[in-house]
Amino acid sequence: MAGRTGVRATLASFLTTPQIVTLNQVFTSFPKRINFQTNSVAGQLSRAAVVVFIQSENETRLAIGGATNGWKRVDYSIVLQIFHHSLHRNAEDAMTDFDTLVDNIKTRLRSNHNFGDTTGTLVWQGAEPIINATYGEPATVAEGATETYAELQFDVTEMIQA
Repeated sequence: MAGRTGVRATLASFLTTPQIVTLNQVFTSFPKRINFQTNSVAGQLSRAAVVVFIQSENETRLAIGGATNGWKRVDYSIVLQIFHHSLHRNAEDAMTDFDTLVDNIKTRLRSNHNFGDTTGTLVWQGAEPIINATYGEPATVAEGATETYAELQFDVTEMIQA
């Protein structure tokens, strides 16, 4: 599996194995609806889902070895959209869980620049040299839960023999 589909699948697998605490679901496409009960365990007050979104891509050719032998470099701009849902009664506890989740996702991204791709070509490097983060304001929904949103944006580079 190569290209956009392969990059999404590789990143989703990397984020789910092993599980990141309170990250219950990773989607490779926008779901019609997020059910925060899915994959939750009894007593789990904070739950989250992540969507792997490819915002844009750029492709360049590197002519290494002459005019007919080279590589295509494809840089995908990835946005991990994080949806966090907390049933904590105290807003500070909800924010602590949210902050911990974001930190744990960033730690996972930093742990392997290939995101587990053993070929090193589908994901030649990811989340390097920078991870940009944007955060939404927490909101309390009608049921009393605190919901918070974040985006982690970074590039993933795929190398294709051309």
